[in-house]
Amino acid sequence: MSTVADQKRVASPKVVLHNLDWRGFQTLLGVVGDRSVRVAYDRGVLELMTPLPIHERYKVLVGRMIEMLADELGLDYFSFGSTTFQSEALQRAIEPDACFHIASAGKIKDWRRFDPETDPPPDLAVEIDVTSDSRRRLGIYAALGVPEVWRFDGEELSVLLLQSGEYVASETSLAFPQAPLAALAAFARDNQGGSDRAWAAAFRRWVRETVLPDEE
Repeated sequence: MSTVADQKRVASPKVVLHNLDWRGFQTLLGVVGDRSVRVAYDRGVLELMTPLPIHERYKVLVGRMIEMLADELGLDYFSFGSTTFQSEALQRAIEPDACFHIASAGKIKDWRRFDPETDPPPDLAVEIDVTSDSRRRLGIYAALGVPEVWRFDGEELSVLLLQSGEYVASETSLAFPQAPLAALAAFARDNQGGSDRAWAAAFRRWVRETVLPDEE
């Protein structure tokens, strides 16, 4: 069943390559380099997608909310942006819109030497679905062992938790169980005017007035 977000979605430019082995995938990664292209590889099928401005804006807003929540709650974290997480053994790789090590932050001894193929996967990955549908990418996240995925479609924020190898919708976040999802979605969705500075100040004020009291 299509949703309102599905009907409004403007597709990002995308290329899908089939029957590409791991060596070919690694070679193509080297060619792409640091260009603004998102990559997903699943056992021979490679997807390349160029993000649009609206996608990037929501990515920044949701990522900043996560960082500010962690700051205000006193949680240690590492943000690794759109790092390519991959496993040759599993023949899978994914670049999230944003990702964070929170519960596993203490396992990262030196972020400068972080290896996404051998170090722990992120505790939280973010997918912005205003220009694409990330549901076909969930199998890659599950195989790599990412405990939690947030999907924001421009209207609603969905939280998916990994259980027995599959993602299950949850009404609360594993990383931030104190934060109401509807309010988080509203802060990203309703940011239509004003500067990011004013928006961030309003969000921090809301966290201190609404979320932090639950911690006392």
